[in-house]
Amino acid sequence: MDAPPASANFSVERDGRKAVLTFTREERLNALDAETFRDLLTALDALEADRGVGVVIMTGRGRAFVAGADITGYVDRTVTEYVAFQRLGRLVFDRIERLRQPVIAAVNGFALGGGFELVLAADLVVAADDAKLGLPEAKLGLLPGGGGTQRLPRLVGRNRAKELLMTADFISAEEARQLGIVNRVVPAAELMTAAHALADRILKRAPLAVEMAKQLVNDGLDASLPAAITQEMGMTATLYATDDAREGIAAFVEKRPATFAGR
Repeated sequence: MDAPPASANFSVERDGRKAVLTFTREERLNALDAETFRDLLTALDALEADRGVGVVIMTGRGRAFVAGADITGYVDRTVTEYVAFQRLGRLVFDRIERLRQPVIAAVNGFALGGGFELVLAADLVVAADDAKLGLPEAKLGLLPGGGGTQRLPRLVGRNRAKELLMTADFISAEEARQLGIVNRVVPAAELMTAAHALADRILKRAPLAVEMAKQLVNDGLDASLPAAITQEMGMTATLYATDDAREGIAAFVEKRPATFAGR
């Protein structure tokens, strides 16, 4: 990627094979609007096309990761306009979930509503110990519209998901870790260091194996076990024929670090 995609609402910076996407609309607690969604789709397309990017890290500037949708835009919005906005958000969350590269959410401060749905769409989550997560839509007479009612129970189970949706309660980072939403909780000052360390561990592995592992887990959640294992066998055979597999096996036999090329 010669130049990171530009947006007034987030930045994208390269750090080696890592791309760090930082929401920068801190005066609105990084609330999501239609412009941000459209720019995110463009940025995600560019990141996926860049073979030099192996991991994407998302975080927020200021007091929030993302505090949800920009509710000020709801005041005069028609039902048709509201549905169009929700569909745009869904495209973004689905795009993150299906992105070729692993996506790490580095959650600082508030991750609410659409911000929580971003977290649910990510592959791995590192959270600051003072982070708060939740789906507060029921307080507004609404529901999550970007997959929150579906991705959440797949992570935490039916009853716990219903409790969070119906009460609109916020949960702490540690509670989210215990529920399986967050992988690890770290002191706020160490958040980005921890996210980068996790990304660096992933980048030591064979890129194609990492990408296929993500795809298999995601696809398998919506498939029967036999169908998912059949897909697994097919992808394993595909990987076995790659240069990276030959390099990994040779490195193991020769007791040396592997050097993967992503092919």
